Amino acid sequence: MNWNSVIDKTLEVLRNSDRGYVLLDMYNNILTPEEAAFNKISVTPYNALKFIQTQFSGMGLDISDKNTRIKLIALLEEYERLQKERIK
Repeated sequence: MNWNSVIDKTLEVLRNSDRGYVLLDMYNNILTPEEAAFNKISVTPYNALKFIQTQFSGMGLDISDKNTRIKLIALLEEYERLQKERIK
């Protein structure tokens, strides 16, 4: 399980989404509307949130649950705080 690649892919999806949707070509590559139009590629709109939820659920993390997201943020903040204290 490589969380870095999942997080990178998720960030790419969010950056390329438009109102919560991304455009996928027939190989499931994410394209911007400009790329699709310029290269005359047929695309299908896809719900970005569903895509992200599926990615994380496949790795055992249900990010659709608000409490899970809040706890994950708290965990990361606490980890950062302890890392800073350890350096001193």
